[in-house]
Amino acid sequence: MSAPFLDGIIPIAVMPFDENDQVDLKGLKSEIDFLVSIGIKWVGFGFGSEVYTLAESELIKALTYSVEVANGKIGIIGNVELNSTKGAIERIKSIKATGVAMAMMRPSGMMASAPSSEVADAFREVGLAGGLPIVVQDAPQNTGVNLSPQVLADLLENATNIDSLKIEPLSPATKISEVIKNLKDKNRSVIGGLGAMELIHEIKRGSKGTMPGPAFPEVFREIQNRMIAGDEASARKLFNRILPLLVLSNRDMSTFLFMQKYLLQRRGVLSRTNLRSPHSVIDPHLTLEIEEMLAAIDYELILKECS
Repeated sequence: MSAPFLDGIIPIAVMPFDENDQVDLKGLKSEIDFLVSIGIKWVGFGFGSEVYTLAESELIKALTYSVEVANGKIGIIGNVELNSTKGAIERIKSIKATGVAMAMMRPSGMMASAPSSEVADAFREVGLAGGLPIVVQDAPQNTGVNLSPQVLADLLENATNIDSLKIEPLSPATKISEVIKNLKDKNRSVIGGLGAMELIHEIKRGSKGTMPGPAFPEVFREIQNRMIAGDEASARKLFNRILPLLVLSNRDMSTFLFMQKYLLQRRGVLSRTNLRSPHSVIDPHLTLEIEEMLAAIDYELILKECS
C-alpha cells in the first residue's frame, strides 16, 4: 500500500482537559467530530496538543481513542519525540499500534549540539524500523535542532517512510523555498505551520498545505482553494481579514493555545479552555481583546462565507 500524500489544511488538535486536569476524551471526540463535520481530512497531534505535558500513556490513550471515534472519516497523525534512535523506534511502534495513519516526529532539544548528519541518520533508522509514514517536524525555535534544507530534502526523497516535511521555523516560507529547491521531485509533500502565519507565502513558495490550529480551519482551506484557483487577490483579502486574530495569538504559545480553545468553546465544540500547568500567565484582558477583535473583523460572517 502506498503512503498517504499529506496536503491541504491539517489542523493540530488542541488537547482538552477536564476540571481535574485529566485528558477530556469527551471533549476530544467533540473536536474530532467538529473537524469531520466541516470536511477536514486530517488532524494531527503536536506542540499545539500540549504533547510535552502528557505522560506517554496519556498520549497513547488519546491517539487510540481518536482513531476509534474518527472511524476512518478523518486521518489521525500521531506524535513522537526523537530523543534517541532506539527510544524513538520503540515509541513509533507503540504509536503505530494505536492505528494512526502517520506520525509526526520532532528531534529532542537534547540533540541541539549533535551533528546534523547523526540526527538525520536517526530519522532514517526510525523510519526504516518503525513501519509507519513519518512527517518530520522542523521547528528549530522550539527544539533547538536546525536541520539544513539540504538535509531535510534528502530525508524526504531518500529515507524509508519519511513521506512529508512540516517546515515551521520563525520564517517558514523562506525555508520552504530552500527545501523545495533541493528536491528533485518538486511535488513532494512539504507543508508549513507556525499557526498559518505565512500561509499565502508558503503556498507561493510551493508548500502543499499547512498545519494550523483547529479553531477555524475552513477559513485557511478557503484561502488555499482561492490560491490554487489563481485568485490571489481574493485569497489575500480573506487572509487579511483574519490576520488580526493570528497576530494576537502570536504573543506566546499559551496565548495561542488559550485562543484556540476559547474559539472552539464559542463554537460549542469544547466546554473548557484550561491549559496544563505550569504555563505562562494568560493575560486577564485577553478574553475581552479577543471579543473586540471578533466583532471588529465580523468573525461570524467570515465563518459563514467559508462554510
